[in-house]
Amino acid sequence: MLPSNRRYAVVLTAFRLYAGFFWLSYGIEKFTHPAAFLPPSGLMGTYIAQAVAHTSGPYQNFLVSVVLPHERFFAELVRSGEVLVGCALFLGIFTRFAGGVGVMLGLNYLASKGGLGSVAAWTGIDGFSIVLSTVCLLLPLGRPLGVDAILYALRPRAAAVPTAATSSPPPIEAEFVEEPPLEEARAPRE
Repeated sequence: MLPSNRRYAVVLTAFRLYAGFFWLSYGIEKFTHPAAFLPPSGLMGTYIAQAVAHTSGPYQNFLVSVVLPHERFFAELVRSGEVLVGCALFLGIFTRFAGGVGVMLGLNYLASKGGLGSVAAWTGIDGFSIVLSTVCLLLPLGRPLGVDAILYALRPRAAAVPTAATSSPPPIEAEFVEEPPLEEARAPRE
């Protein structure tokens, strides 16, 4: 026997709230202690320097040519992204979009450590954040007890397509022509 819809709703809501708390706990800390995170003396500068040292190829080129010259802007994107993903998941609004942004943040953190191809790197907090956000991306976690439920109810609906129960085609009338029966069985000749 399967659990009731109410039990699924409680489990999905608890999972969404946990994911929101997870992202908020990492993002709010970066706002409450900005000097410890923001460049040039914060951890973001250290993260970027380590990422340049641990990566290669197109990602390293992106870091050197785009991120390093604008590291303050990217630091703001990181901390704002974490807080916005956390708030969206906590409130249950745009949960699938927030899950997608969370996946991108987690993949970026993993790539900056050079761990996309390493199984050991996926077992850490970055891999956990990717799995957590992927579940938020794939499941409708905002529908039970979230703002997404209200938005889903208010969405425009397509015009109803007539079905057999609402309207039926006109009946087909058959015409029968009486013919006399054959007197003997005949087979076609070749």
